[in-house]
Amino acid sequence: MDKYLIALDMDGTLLNAKKKISFKTLHYLRKLTKQGHIIVLASGRPSRALYSYYNQLGLSTPLICYNGAYCFSPKDKNFPKEEFQFPKEIIKSLYKELRPISKNFMCETDTEIWLDVEDLNLARFFWYEGMEMHYGDISTTLNKDPMTFIVQTPTEVKDRTNIQNIVYKYDGIEPMFWTGANYFELHFKKISKGSSLRRIAEYYHISNKNTIAFGDSDNDFELFQFVNTSVAMINSRSYVKEKATMISLKDNNHNGVYYTLKKILK
Repeated sequence: MDKYLIALDMDGTLLNAKKKISFKTLHYLRKLTKQGHIIVLASGRPSRALYSYYNQLGLSTPLICYNGAYCFSPKDKNFPKEEFQFPKEIIKSLYKELRPISKNFMCETDTEIWLDVEDLNLARFFWYEGMEMHYGDISTTLNKDPMTFIVQTPTEVKDRTNIQNIVYKYDGIEPMFWTGANYFELHFKKISKGSSLRRIAEYYHISNKNTIAFGDSDNDFELFQFVNTSVAMINSRSYVKEKATMISLKDNNHNGVYYTLKKILK
């Protein structure tokens, strides 16, 4: 059997609503790993929020964290680590411009987190345990270059124009909006899940025709652009589905990754 490189987004894709990998999907992905396929977790989450799933799956492959801003292998020291950071002065400037239309802000390195105010939703997603926390005005508290910058708006953004007009003034930076939630995050266009997956494919010498990616949101578009077979989850918004080559057979709560991968690899 040909070796495939399979990239999996986490929230809304591999994980169900309880933030778990179902037994059926878990067992199948372990089987694929034993057969020699390369399974890669590709997420906006930090590494600390991926390790439990990584170990559950029995992986030894690289991790794509912070939407590509941090890509490394926990087990293969020969894999070249890539670490990208936003210049803190740009973050402070954007913070001041976005503050009038936003509710909360968060940015972090792999050891420290800066927050305007506590946010339980972000705490569940980013796992604060063991991190050094800084609360208050980020324009004064931020003293390091962070890997990620997340903005919470009062409600889910329907008209993105105002935010885009502010962000696009900064060369190479664009916003990525979270599906079904009142958050967006910033990233440099040259850094993405897709650019990281390209490096991983080169490292393992995987032909592009043997690349597959699953996702459900804006931050998966670059993955879709790189791979040969891109799968938008059936629970995705319509504009996400338009970017993919196929739609998953079931949603993330009903083993969508399992059933769709079985069909692709049959």
